[in-house]
Amino acid sequence: MGAGGGETVNMKRDKFDRLTGAVFFSPKDFTRHAILIVLLFAVVHLLGLREYTAMISGTMASPNLGAELCTLLAIIYMLFYFGAVVFAPILLIAAGLLFAWGKVSGGSRRLLSSKEL
Repeated sequence: MGAGGGETVNMKRDKFDRLTGAVFFSPKDFTRHAILIVLLFAVVHLLGLREYTAMISGTMASPNLGAELCTLLAIIYMLFYFGAVVFAPILLIAAGLLFAWGKVSGGSRRLLSSKEL
């Protein structure tokens, strides 16, 4: 990576920080992503995609839609489900650990300065 490569990464990170209001790889960032994953799962669940997971047992929820579409909807639901059940808690645990580490190691300074990246 050349001398200008680090500047491009920092510019992208600054745009992300302004867009989300959270510093990249911070406790706030992890918490927001966990909430987003859970909200997206709630939307998918409220849309009724859970019924399409019946294809796991070999039955089709709606024969009118076809096997391919039923399978696709089931996969979408399962991805969001596992994201909400597995990945979101991991993000929340990481946010808690980073928050505690920040309090113990020096408070409000950034975990990684731009020179370390």
